[in-house]
Formats: sequence, structure tokens, C-alpha cells
Amino acid sequence: MRPSPRRLTFLSGLIVAAVACGPTPQDHGPGTDATPGDDAADPPSDADLPESDATCGAQSEDIGLVNLGDPPDLLIVLDRSGSMSSPIPTFPPNFTPKWNIMRDALKSLVMSTQDNIRYGLMEFPTNDDCAVTSALRVPIDLGQSPEINMYFANRSPNGNTPADAALRAALAHYQSIPVNPEGRYVLFATDGEPNCTTPEGAAAPNTVAAVQALAAAGIKTYVLGFGGGFVTGTVLNDAALAGQVPRPGGPPHYYAANNAAELQAVLNQIAGGVIVPSCSYQLASLPPVPDDVTVTLNGQPVPRSTQHTNGWDYHPDAHTITFFGSYCDDITSGAVGNVAFAYGCPGPVID
Repeated sequence: MRPSPRRLTFLSGLIVAAVACGPTPQDHGPGTDATPGDDAADPPSDADLPESDATCGAQSEDIGLVNLGDPPDLLIVLDRSGSMSSPIPTFPPNFTPKWNIMRDALKSLVMSTQDNIRYGLMEFPTNDDCAVTSALRVPIDLGQSPEINMYFANRSPNGNTPADAALRAALAHYQSIPVNPEGRYVLFATDGEPNCTTPEGAAAPNTVAAVQALAAAGIKTYVLGFGGGFVTGTVLNDAALAGQVPRPGGPPHYYAANNAAELQAVLNQIAGGVIVPSCSYQLASLPPVPDDVTVTLNGQPVPRSTQHTNGWDYHPDAHTITFFGSYCDDITSGAVGNVAFAYGCPGPVID
């Protein structure tokens, strides 16, 4: 049996809403109210509801997801080279430095998931040239949003891009602390070609080799290329494949982001791959008519399975919806981007 659900404030890529709807599916079916981003997903006011719906009420609730087991470790290995002080090359131009965009995105990510991922942060270079040490700027732990904020308040970009040395230092640090059985990950975030390695031309293969060494130690690496034309794809693609968590649907196999919105979405997607969601969702309130509920995954109706074989049902209590069988497998694998519940709209039922 899966653990009882507990509420989280956020989980990357999985926006879950329970939407009260009218008595007929054509008025408020799962293809309208249950779809994030649709104007109809906003809860209607009482004035918008037919008089017959007054007892049903209208509401839209975020349903928290749970992380199975204890939180995993995610060490951010962050490029603070001088090129991070430059803006992303766009037209029309945006003069915001890449460092500021990365700062804001990481602060937002950590704040929203700090109770479910043990974050740490290592920078490269650690001086203003090519040096790297295995000492962390932010130790790996829960609740590290204040530490991340403090780091960015006191650091700015400068120096070169000793990526291979940073990744070797990340491995050295992980080997110096107890193994987290819930998972150990690296987020390697860079805006450019690695350098600082001799002989000339060895930086790229050495970077890939460092990721391979992490993987051999059971530490998977997410590779993030940020900044448009400053990122060379070959080394990042090779590193992403070596890291064992390449971007789904690649190539490119690394996660690419060329503006603030893409960066936030990519970071959320990566965090969603680190956190394993549960198959149970706690409702904020009971549906007015429990049998008149349509449940969808990625907009597709899921049958209610009263025998708990392949579908959904209220379990272990009337406030909790749990998925079973292949539907649960899809959720825990990360294949599902949206779970929604529409009140007042009966969906399919199987025995």
C-alpha cells in the first residue's frame, strides 16, 4: 500500500486542480475546466453558475503531491564564469545578464521544493580564473532556500569554465558524505564550452569522462545548457547521455534554455524527475456528488476501478483519490504532466 498523501506546495510539471463543474459534461467537461492554461480553468463566480448549481458551489483547488520515501540529494554545479555576466543574444535585445536570470530561477525552484529535495550548490570557478575546490557554497540539506539566497547575494560571475574539474570535485564531495539511498544527483548548469584544461582540446572529453565517473558511482547528472549561441551542443549532448538522465525526446539530449521562461520550465522538469510522485492525491474538500467525478491524466479520462486494479478510486478514505495499475505507473515514471478532477461530471466506471 502506498503511503498516505501529504500536501506539497509545488512539484515540477505536475499541476493538479479539482474543479467544480455543472450538472452536464458539455458545460464543464474535463476538456475545459480540467485543463491548465485554459481560461475556463479559472473558477467561475457564483453569478456565473446556473441556479441549479448553487448547492454544488464552485471551487478550484491545487492538490498537493507527495514524494515517495525520503528526499533525494541534488547538488547544483553552477557555472559562474565571466560569460554569465553577458545577456542572452536575442533580437530585440534583452540586457538582463544570464547570471541574474539563473539566480532568479534557482531561487524560485529551491524555495518551492526545498522540503522535498536536499539541495546543495557548488560553483566553478571558485576563484576568478580556473580554480575549483570540493567545498560547497551551500551544503546539501533540506530547507536551503535561505542559503541559496545568501549565496547569490554575495557572488557574481567571473573567470573561466573549468567544468571537468567541478564535476570531479562534485564526485569527491559525494564520496565524503554518507550515501543517500533515495538518490544522488548533479545538476550541471553551464552557458558555454569548458576550458582550463591542458592539453588544448581535452576539456570537452574530460568533462564527459567526469560525468561518466559520477554515473559509475551511482550519481546521475542532469545537463543544462543556458544562454543560446554560447552553448556548444556536442559536449553537452555527450555529457547528458553519460549522465544517464538525458532529456526525453532528444536530441538534443541535454536540457536547453534560451530565456527566463524556458529556464524555469526546464528546472521544474528536472526537479520533477528527481521527486518521485505518489499515486495518491488528497482532496481539499469532498465532491458534492462523489459518484459524479471525472478524473483525467494529461486530459484523458481515467476509469474508476472499484476493485483497485487499473484506474482510480477513493482510497484509503473519501478525501483521497488513488490511481492503480498502469495509471499509477505512468504517474511515477514522470510520463504524466497533469492530473485533474472535475466535479459534477461522471466519468467511466469499470468493475
